[in-house]
Amino acid sequence: MVQEVKQRLARLAVRPSIRFLLVAILLAIAVFTGMATGFDLFYRLTYILVVTLIVSYLWVQLMHRSLRVEVTGRPRLARVGDEILETVTMHNNAALPKYALEVSDLADIPGHRGGVAVSISSLDHAMWTMHIQTRTRGMYHLGPIRVVARDLFNLFSKNSEFGERDEITVLPRVLELPGFEVPTAQLHGDSSTRQRSQSVTPHASSVRDYAPGDALSRVHWNSTARMGKLMSKEFDLGRASEIWVLVDLDRTVQAGELEESTDEYAVTMAASLVKRHISAELPVGLVAFGDERYFLPAETGLGQSDRIMQYLALAKAEGDTPLNEALADYEPLWGHNATLIVITPSPRVDWVVGLSELMRRGVRITVIQLDLESFGGIGDVAESQEEMLSRGIPQFYIRQGDNIVEQLSNRGGLNGAPTAESDRQILAGV
Repeated sequence: MVQEVKQRLARLAVRPSIRFLLVAILLAIAVFTGMATGFDLFYRLTYILVVTLIVSYLWVQLMHRSLRVEVTGRPRLARVGDEILETVTMHNNAALPKYALEVSDLADIPGHRGGVAVSISSLDHAMWTMHIQTRTRGMYHLGPIRVVARDLFNLFSKNSEFGERDEITVLPRVLELPGFEVPTAQLHGDSSTRQRSQSVTPHASSVRDYAPGDALSRVHWNSTARMGKLMSKEFDLGRASEIWVLVDLDRTVQAGELEESTDEYAVTMAASLVKRHISAELPVGLVAFGDERYFLPAETGLGQSDRIMQYLALAKAEGDTPLNEALADYEPLWGHNATLIVITPSPRVDWVVGLSELMRRGVRITVIQLDLESFGGIGDVAESQEEMLSRGIPQFYIRQGDNIVEQLSNRGGLNGAPTAESDRQILAGV
């Protein structure tokens, strides 16, 4: 109701342009000069200017009479890089044609501009599709539709707004990362492949022929009935390792604009890693320090994936918590069964020390570091890279414009991967 009242009030307003002011000044000069000199030429010029102003004013008023606009096809969800297509239908219910109406969507999606110019015959309608590119994640609005009419001399303009504002959530871009592997915790069931178990566990993986000595609890009766012979269940140890993704959204270490910014790169990689490990049926948790503290405990399933995507869509790179403090706050969460993936553009070194302490406790660490300078920021990451290399912390290095899929391949970008000897030392608590 409030939106409708605002739209009606907006339709009453006719705005003069700079040209109108020039014409008004010229009109005043013509009137005073005519009165002072008595020349007919100045009176005629006055009449012409007055008629021009009246006709121009009425023109923009009539261009908005009997207009109706409908919008269909607006989605509620989209992903970064998607093109939103909405169908706009404009009806002219008046006998007077409408010329050169400027039509645009007042969507607040970053980077969105432009519109179309439309002319409609009397008692006719026009239909077209508007294209809106989603360049950053977040919660935005589509609409209302703005229609601008101008007179032939561009002396006046009038804006009208039609329709409602519809909310849309733009989820982060998700990439396929087939070449990305992280060192998972060295516990039974922690790898990306399942291990066979001779004992009964909650994880039944397949069936096999019955063997003498198998307990009745191992018999899979449905398969037995189907195969016509006794079949036993095979069990594995499951996957105990938790994957944690930590996204550094501290505003002091961010740079770049729109999709070519450090936070968009970081969130894209985080979303892609979440999808990869959720698809592998591993429990995944999220920690992100942005405008708020975003935290989700490690769980499995598509529901967890959806929740993380929503959090990543809403998280803004406006945090004031440095990465070393974030690690200290959540350090108790991560034990020897955890794998922690840290995504950060921070060039500082203090957080590397914190990661080293986690490694000593058996936490498996992988760092994806963004080159802040390549995004236009200030800060050389060389020192933190050297520190990670010296401490044996696996790391990937991403610059603006890099192919993320290639760089996050173990063949393409992993440095400082621990050896089998360092694995034994970590497990032994050395």
